[in-house]
Amino acid sequence: MINRQNFLLTEVPQFHPASTRYVEWWREQKKYCIEGYWSSGYWMPGNLYFYVNFGTISGNKTAHSKVKMPMRPFLRDLEWEFFYNWAEARGFSGFLDDPHVTCHRYAESDVFHSLPEYDKQYFIENTPSAFTVAGKLKEYVPAREYLRRQHLVNKGRPLYENESKDFMMMGSRGFGKSYSVAVGVVLHEWLFDGVTEYIDPDKRQGELPKSTTVVGAGDSKYSGDLLGKTKFALNSLPGNLQLGSKFYPSPFSKQYSGSWGSGTEIVAKYKKKIGGEWRDMGTFSEIKHRTFQANAFAANGIRAGVMVFEEIGMFDNLLASRNASVECQMNGSYKYGSMMFLGTGGDMDGGTVDASIMFNDPESFNMIVFQDEWENTGKIGYFVPAYMGLNQYKDKNGFTLEEPAKEYLKAHREKLRQSKGGSSAIDDELQNRPIIPSEVFLTKKGNVFPTDSLRNRLVQLKRDDNFSMLEKCVNLYFDTEAPTGVNYSLDVDKKLMPLNSYPLTDQNKKNKEGAVVIYEFPLLIDGKTPNDMYVIGHDPYATDGTEGSLASVYVLKTNKYIKHGYSEIVASFVGRPYEGRRVVNETLYKLSLLYGSAKIYFENVRGNVKEYFEKIKRLDLLAKQPTTVLTTRASYEINSVVYGYPMSNSKMKSEGIGYIRDWLIEERGIDQNDRIIRNLDLLPDKGLLQELISYNHTANFDRVMGLMGCILALEETTNRYINLRQPEDDQALEFLSSNKLFNSTSNWKL
Repeated sequence: MINRQNFLLTEVPQFHPASTRYVEWWREQKKYCIEGYWSSGYWMPGNLYFYVNFGTISGNKTAHSKVKMPMRPFLRDLEWEFFYNWAEARGFSGFLDDPHVTCHRYAESDVFHSLPEYDKQYFIENTPSAFTVAGKLKEYVPAREYLRRQHLVNKGRPLYENESKDFMMMGSRGFGKSYSVAVGVVLHEWLFDGVTEYIDPDKRQGELPKSTTVVGAGDSKYSGDLLGKTKFALNSLPGNLQLGSKFYPSPFSKQYSGSWGSGTEIVAKYKKKIGGEWRDMGTFSEIKHRTFQANAFAANGIRAGVMVFEEIGMFDNLLASRNASVECQMNGSYKYGSMMFLGTGGDMDGGTVDASIMFNDPESFNMIVFQDEWENTGKIGYFVPAYMGLNQYKDKNGFTLEEPAKEYLKAHREKLRQSKGGSSAIDDELQNRPIIPSEVFLTKKGNVFPTDSLRNRLVQLKRDDNFSMLEKCVNLYFDTEAPTGVNYSLDVDKKLMPLNSYPLTDQNKKNKEGAVVIYEFPLLIDGKTPNDMYVIGHDPYATDGTEGSLASVYVLKTNKYIKHGYSEIVASFVGRPYEGRRVVNETLYKLSLLYGSAKIYFENVRGNVKEYFEKIKRLDLLAKQPTTVLTTRASYEINSVVYGYPMSNSKMKSEGIGYIRDWLIEERGIDQNDRIIRNLDLLPDKGLLQELISYNHTANFDRVMGLMGCILALEETTNRYINLRQPEDDQALEFLSSNKLFNSTSNWKL
């Protein structure tokens, strides 16, 4: 167990600045701040040593403090974990004096032997620290494990020879995240010029090292607040001395020029007169403040070792800003810099979708990866649950007493539920003090859809091991020998890429072809698929080209044959094929034939659906304009047939969205644990779920609009509630027990 007193200075001694002891002590402390500090076999990262011993924050010094005061930061498990994770992201690869172990990722046996010959030889020649004195590969231990070990002896300074990765941290409010970053990362990087090895000033040769740090946000008030904490700590560095009329600043302090405001920078330089001429002196390390609002390219042209993106939940263009900044930290093919993405529960708004996508898919965004131990959804970013931020539930060394902390939060939540403003109060509590990752992404903006339930469904899909077997990508092709004229082949070689994320991942953006996904193949009744067993909803796009909206197609089982299942999505296609709308229309045609000549309900104000089906002489597959929904009688053409439905104004769109909401929450039975099952609990499409969760009236949601066609079809053609209360209810719900899609999730939380 770590004894935190071994790592904390009891005081900063006041030696005379002209004394040898003064120089020796401060040089030693600078070395600890750069290379870290060893005690009792544990290594404390240099950032953390600086933060807890030389950082200044504003906080409550005791549990009973009524006001905040300048103080040294706490040293808790929170800080140990955060700074260990940051060391890993920066490329920690082991310790210089360890003769047996390396954390270099290339040294993992399978990785090493699979390296291309050139890369393997380059690694051998340029990374001697990964090999023993005899030339053999050292034992590989992952950085995350090795950093936290208690070692028998001091292993020397850390090595950072791994390629850098990015890091995302999400958590509750008030646990000190912004101070850790503002002081322990931003200020540390600037004061010590980004170096990882201490060089004695008397032995230094050549130019001084220089670091560049970018701090940004979607709104400058968030990044400005973080930098305000950086400036406060800089102005409060310990070690100042006043001897008579002479003032000696802290040896760690730096003179600088510039401004802390958005769009500006501070630079570690000062004027010095040399030979009668004033010259700029200093390390020239920089902190650049940038605002990414309406400008994803705000950091372009900057070569930054560290980039901090603050309050990413309020970042309307987070993904675009991240993507535009990637090259700022690349040296050819080598990534030398790290981005840090920070989010807080309760501050989720415009950037919720982007933040959620990145957090739940850290590998695609080159971030260090963690396992979701709370909801078992797989790989996620770093999450700090609210119970870790409660200082009253810490032991003497600052480590969390989890059980009593969890019990406190549980009791507090229950008390809020019983209060007069229970619903609103508990929503605020979940957002501000999340104890599971999905609670971080609750939003304060209204959404007509039941976002909590949809999010639960999405989480369950992600952690269901059987789901990947139910989601089958297929190639559809015309076959004159098939009963419907269409056949399929399974994508056993995994060549197809379904677009099942919203927004699209980096990989999806490079290939928008999309794929037909089958969740349930057409059912036969008396050897044939009835033509009223399925309907198709389609949202087309206007013109060909690789940029713009996606086409979305959904096949939905109707309510006509209830004992065989009903109101379930059985197939989908989402994409923007390189060859354009012809491929989309052909896919639409094939799906209709495959599912018994299912009627196609499509938005008719864009695209060329009617023209295509008119050309192939199959207008019979297109549904005519509805007469009982989206009622705008003045627009009806009395003497001609109108195919599809208009979505020409906000009133029509709102009506359609209302139908979707009613359909999502429609109850259809109970599971084996007596929990109510609704239509949303059978949704199989992760991309659609993400769109429904993120929906608003201003952005583009192609999948939602495709689903709308299916729901309008149900409204137009059937009474959705007919027969559900008749005596055959038991038979009507028999399909739930045999439905693979439902059965694999029958114990899911609703």
